[in-house]
Amino acid sequence: DLKPDETYTYHVLTVSRRAESEPSPPLSHQLGSPYCGDGLIQKYLGEQCDDMNFANGDGCSNQCKKEPLFNCVDEPSLCYFYDGDGVCEDFERETSVRDCGLYTPSGFLDQWATAVEVSNEEKIHCPAEVAVGYPAVTKSCQSKVFDLSHGVSQYAWFPCEESQQHRWTSQYWLKAYYAHPMVAAAVIIHLAADGTADIDQRQHNITVQLVDTKEQTHPLGDWRLSCRNNPLVIPVSHDLSVAFYRTKAIIVSFSSPLVAISGVGLRSFQYFDPITINGCQSNEIYNPMGQSCVHYSCDAIECQKPMVNNAEMKCNSPGYFNGARCTINCNRGYTLKIHRDDDIIKTQSESTVTLTCADGKWNKQVTCEPVDCGRPDKYHVHPAIFEFSEGTTYGKKCTFQCREPAQLVGSNNVLTCMEDGMWSFPEALCELRCPVPPPVPNAVLQTKRCNATGLKVGSFCKYKCKPGYHVPHIDKPKRSVPVMYHRRAFKRQCTEDGSWQSGECVAVTCEPPPPIFHGTYKCTNGFQFNSDCWIDCNRANHTGPSTNVIRCRKDGNWTGSFRLCPNLTGQCSLPQNLSPTIHLSCKDGHGIGKECEVTCRDASSSVVLLPNNTSVTAVMKDHWWNPPNIKNIVCTMGLKWYPNPEALHCIKGCEPFMGDNYCDAINNRAFCNYDGGDCCHSTVKTKKVIPFPMSCDIREDCACRDPDAQENNKGVRHRSIG
Repeated sequence: DLKPDETYTYHVLTVSRRAESEPSPPLSHQLGSPYCGDGLIQKYLGEQCDDMNFANGDGCSNQCKKEPLFNCVDEPSLCYFYDGDGVCEDFERETSVRDCGLYTPSGFLDQWATAVEVSNEEKIHCPAEVAVGYPAVTKSCQSKVFDLSHGVSQYAWFPCEESQQHRWTSQYWLKAYYAHPMVAAAVIIHLAADGTADIDQRQHNITVQLVDTKEQTHPLGDWRLSCRNNPLVIPVSHDLSVAFYRTKAIIVSFSSPLVAISGVGLRSFQYFDPITINGCQSNEIYNPMGQSCVHYSCDAIECQKPMVNNAEMKCNSPGYFNGARCTINCNRGYTLKIHRDDDIIKTQSESTVTLTCADGKWNKQVTCEPVDCGRPDKYHVHPAIFEFSEGTTYGKKCTFQCREPAQLVGSNNVLTCMEDGMWSFPEALCELRCPVPPPVPNAVLQTKRCNATGLKVGSFCKYKCKPGYHVPHIDKPKRSVPVMYHRRAFKRQCTEDGSWQSGECVAVTCEPPPPIFHGTYKCTNGFQFNSDCWIDCNRANHTGPSTNVIRCRKDGNWTGSFRLCPNLTGQCSLPQNLSPTIHLSCKDGHGIGKECEVTCRDASSSVVLLPNNTSVTAVMKDHWWNPPNIKNIVCTMGLKWYPNPEALHCIKGCEPFMGDNYCDAINNRAFCNYDGGDCCHSTVKTKKVIPFPMSCDIREDCACRDPDAQENNKGVRHRSIG
């Protein structure tokens, strides 16, 4: 019954088995009218795109609106993600730093630091000079980081001397100097990292001050750092009741060692200088093109012909009289530089500029300079040493030599700086190879090809420990591992730096003889494989091992068992210097071989064995102590208690909540296995540390202390006792 192009009014109601709803308010619809999803863009309806579907996330939403960082063309719409595609389009010139570089609004000039001073500098790990000049806009700003020591120092400065220790109370600063002091309109700070850590994700502030030509400082206040607002553009307000000043330096200060800065810019007015205007005489007018006072004259003065090399020039008239305009277009491989007093004050991403003749002078001084490729990226050819005898600009060539022990594969070790500012693709590479792996004591090499040199990175060599030896355990087991479960075979790999991974075979060890024999036997080599241990029952007449001898076999078992010497009598005396915090229970007496139970009078404490001259206070103060837990002492054949009762002490025991995904401060020590891994992001099951109680400081009592955790595994050897 419906006819196209006619408008109908309708109502909607719902019907159930028993009832019928009230009708909706009146709605209208024109049959055949456009709608979102028909593939046509109706701008008068507010549509920005139409891709003929109702899916979100493909660039055109179900409301026919362009989604963030997408651009859409044609009908039906074809949408693409434009940010970071390497093409600078007109619509993203002001917003996309990755594709178009930092945007300078019309009427302004941006200067970047020509020199910097910093509070903390290491020439190798965090050189300050990387913060000089144009920032590394193609590098992503990092948030929630743990360590900045890898890679960031190539394009941004951070206070690396303190970063490893995370002294959050320190104050760090960077002072940037500029070639041309100007009246500041804004300060630009480009970040490589915003200071947030993976543990403490609080945002941090930065304090900014301007330094004028008279060494006076002008504070701009505190500003919040965030990678979402990068670069940070800080506007400068001027008090019109006082004289204007020219800024020659900018000081930025902050407290987080995880802040990295790749550039600090000074934005000024391109055609407006209030200080110069104030100095114009009565017979002079301000020339905004040259930012200078010029003598006023009605006579037209011609300009000289612009001399710009490496460029094409087109003018709107044959002569260069007042008002003439010439367009300069730099050749491919050259960038446009705008000068003042022989110094570069602006580099334009566009290669075209228009000059205007005014009062006998061109309003701009420009040159076309070759593109600078800079130093090649670390991994362009790796590992290599580069030599730049010709420089690093367009058309220049550099050579590279492979860093030992890498070897050159190919013959052409020359790179050329291309017109796009990138070095040419290498026609040779540096391939790392390893020498013959050094022998491993008490191990047999089982891979024949590993007897030759020149093995490639990643190559494996197989070894097998000799009988009576085995591969050491990476993690020390709490209990002894039977020899049948010891691993004898292992591999060594040729690593990226041309060296071999370490390998080791350790001797099989036998369990110590029962405590009753402690202090009465001697051994040729401890409890290791092939060691003989014996008891001398008749010391007066004995000159060598007696028949009461046992030997440690390659399977980790003794050849026999010690026997008690005959006619032994007596018993151990009651311990005299036992700690008053320990309770002793000897239900079976004090005879040879009898055991006495030791417990702490405080049920929440544990009995441990401490070295001489070590106090309980010292053990509880340092988390790395892991003394053995003692349950019993035994009366030995020499009528002495073992372990020595005088070395027994009570320390705070472990709470039973280990491995429950909550970091308990009392358990965050080696004696309690660092709370079962609950205090480190890399070891907690949920990958998120939750302190208990919530007031526990994650930089102190609830910090990641486990030396085997990824956060602390930086090649540092940690102390351990136990």
